[in-house]
This record gives sequence, C-alpha cells and structure tokens, in this order.
Amino acid sequence: MKKTTSQRDERDELMAELAASMPTDRVGLLDLARAAVAELHAGVMACDDAAVERATTRYEAVTWKLNGGTFFGCQGGPEAAGCVIDRHCSAAPGDVPCWGQAGQFLVEVEGLRALVDFGGGVGVMGSHFEFNAVDLDKPFISETGYRSHFDRLRGGMTVDAVAAAIFAAILKEKRPKLIEPESRDRLAGYALPDWTADLIPPARREPATVEVPTGFVLVDVVLPAHRAFIARKWAAEAKAKIKAAEAAELYAKEEAAGGFRPGARCEVVSVHHHAFKGEVGKKIIITKVSHDTRQVWAHDDRPPRYRVNRNGRKVTEYDPRCVQSCYGFDQLRLLSSPGENKS
Repeated sequence: MKKTTSQRDERDELMAELAASMPTDRVGLLDLARAAVAELHAGVMACDDAAVERATTRYEAVTWKLNGGTFFGCQGGPEAAGCVIDRHCSAAPGDVPCWGQAGQFLVEVEGLRALVDFGGGVGVMGSHFEFNAVDLDKPFISETGYRSHFDRLRGGMTVDAVAAAIFAAILKEKRPKLIEPESRDRLAGYALPDWTADLIPPARREPATVEVPTGFVLVDVVLPAHRAFIARKWAAEAKAKIKAAEAAELYAKEEAAGGFRPGARCEVVSVHHHAFKGEVGKKIIITKVSHDTRQVWAHDDRPPRYRVNRNGRKVTEYDPRCVQSCYGFDQLRLLSSPGENKS
C-alpha cells in the first residue's frame, strides 16, 4: 500500500527530530550509521524488537540527513547518500556481516559450497541472500548455479547461520542438481573474488564444454602409474603451449584494437548523448576489454579516499574501482599502456 502524504509528512517530522541532534559533518554521520548497525545486530541477537526498531530508525535518519533532508534519490547512484552509507557500513570481503551490513562470505552445507552475497542496508534488502555456486562440477540448489532468497531478521541467529539454514532447507525440499552445461560454461568465465584465492580445496571452475585448439587432442585414459607420470608431463607441456598461443592471440587483438587492454589509461573523447558531455576529458583506467563488441569497462583514474574513524582506524571512504562504466573503443583515446608513466 502506498504511503499517503500525511504518512510521509509524519515520517519526515520524525527524521527531522532525530537528525536535529546528529552531527552535521559527513564523517560524524557515517560513524553514527555504523553505530546504528552495531545496535541493530545486537538487538537481533538479543531478540529485542524494540532495539532493532530504534536502530533502524536511527540509520534511516542518518540517510535522510546526509541526503539533504529527504529520502528522494537517496539510492539513485553510487555517490547517493544511501549508497555511500551502505558501502561505508559493509563488512570486509570474506567476513560474515552483521545484521544491517552488506557482505560476501562462504557457507558449506553437506559438502556443497556457496558464495553468499548478503543484504545492503536495512529494510527488505537487508535480509536478501544470493547463493552462487563455488564448485561448478558439483550439484547445487539451482541448475543455473545461482539462487536468490528473501528472508527476515531471525532473532538469536547470526547471518551465516541463517544462510546455512536456508541452504539446508532448500536441499531438503528439492534434491540438488548438476549445473546445466550452458550455465556452467558461462560461470566458468567469471572469476571469483580475490579473497577466495586461499580456499581449501581450491574452487573448481572448469567449464562443461572443453574447447581443444587445433593441433591438440583431448584424451581420457587409465594408465599404470609410471606411464601416467609421463602423460601428466605431456599434459603440462601442452597447457603451457596453449596458454602461450592464447596470450599471443590476445596481444594481437589488443594491438589491432589500438592498444586497449586492462590497466591502460585513457581519456574520454566523445559520448553517446549530450547529457553526458561532462564526461569528455575524464581520465579512466581499463579493467576489462571485449574485442567482439569493441567495448571496455573502466573506472575513474582517481586515487581512493581514506579517513580515520572515531576509533582511530584508517578506513576507505571511496574507492573508484568499485564504480565502473562501459565505453566504446571510438569514445576513448589511449594515453598510456599498463606499466607506463602517466602523461
């Protein structure tokens, strides 16, 4: 049901009353939001609904004040007040988030591992779990390797405990199935986050469809141990040759595309619509290249911003690498290749 004008006015009045006693500076408001998240988590763990409501309202009041005394547009983009606060309060990658935090972590149930993307602020999205398959050759709770689930704040349970319970319930309700080949091939092309590099055992991300280059043959044989040793040696040599050939092919593509490659520094020279004319002249760093569509993904060439919070810790306030845009080759001018000095 939509809120009436009267309800919106009452909510704004409540936000204004709470905001009146809050800090006026950005740093103070962000610290207050983080404190509200800690209070919300403590309230959930203590099954204290009143404490959860108070913390939620205070978090919303911080958003309202940082957004200029309104909720309108507070989630309108990466630099909007709501997004800035959610990002500031998020958990470190790999750490289990508190209730009220966004985060990414790992769960394992009955030998099946899932990368969980959780939440994003308070409210409905604060109880959103996204399960992503880690080992593509194992069964999963979805044939696509992905499952979305909206839940609720569960008193007395941590976020990872709830994630594991949801995963187990889905397994009980529906037997896991192998990931379909098309989805497995697609997911194999996506790299897992850096913090998963030390997983034991390592994540298995091999595609279902193995493409064998011309001049090579894929064989599956059973051999005595002494012959298997030689076969593994041949396989390692073949992989090295294939990687070298792929690297040479990629380099040739990058040169044909004007030198656009990950890490290259470019300048935006044109835009597809006059509304974005302010982008012209901006310096960017390429992170990914699609030669087939003649496009790149890139972030602004600006240093991260840091600050010291009230606990005396240096924390990241803004990292341009977290906000990426897509550009066509014809919109960019190459300034320097990876490793070269900026000019």
